[in-house]
Amino acid sequence: MPESRSKEPLVWIDCEMTGLDLSKDTVMSLACFVTDADLSFLDEAGYEAFISHTQEQMDAMGDWCKAHHGKSGLTATCLDPTKTKSAEQVADELLEYIQRFCPERKKALLAGNTVHADKAFLVQEPYRKVMRHLHHRILDVSAIKEAARRWAPVDALKAVPRKTGKHEAKSDILESIEEARYYRDVFFKKD
Repeated sequence: MPESRSKEPLVWIDCEMTGLDLSKDTVMSLACFVTDADLSFLDEAGYEAFISHTQEQMDAMGDWCKAHHGKSGLTATCLDPTKTKSAEQVADELLEYIQRFCPERKKALLAGNTVHADKAFLVQEPYRKVMRHLHHRILDVSAIKEAARRWAPVDALKAVPRKTGKHEAKSDILESIEEARYYRDVFFKKD
């Protein structure tokens, strides 16, 4: 059966974690934006949340996370009960946010940069309900980037939008959407 053009939305999520060990690390913050299939925002504000953590959890982070999240202020935010929510509350709010724009189950795709890493945390409780709502496929911008690094003209590579490398959920996901727009326009749009 030939492929047909998808008009389903994309659910862009980026998470910042205490590390990448699924057996002990947790999501500290996340941001989500929903776009249509052509990468236009369905909501400019998006959803962003910070998850409460204990000092013991912050102390257990590896050196990179301690340094980076300390410098960015994420560690302090996660310790501040006036700025955080429980992981369960965030999971509920995230699902509600997604369902506002993607009410049908198994239609919208999870999207982002190296989004398989985020998905690995999102398939765990309490976030599993979010992943159950989304399609099993993902749109990973880093896979397109790697294809471009191998097969695109050098001039196209030189013009790829540069990332700031903040490792902050909201800015990272907005940069991912911008990078996806670039690849769409350069490699896929033939208008």
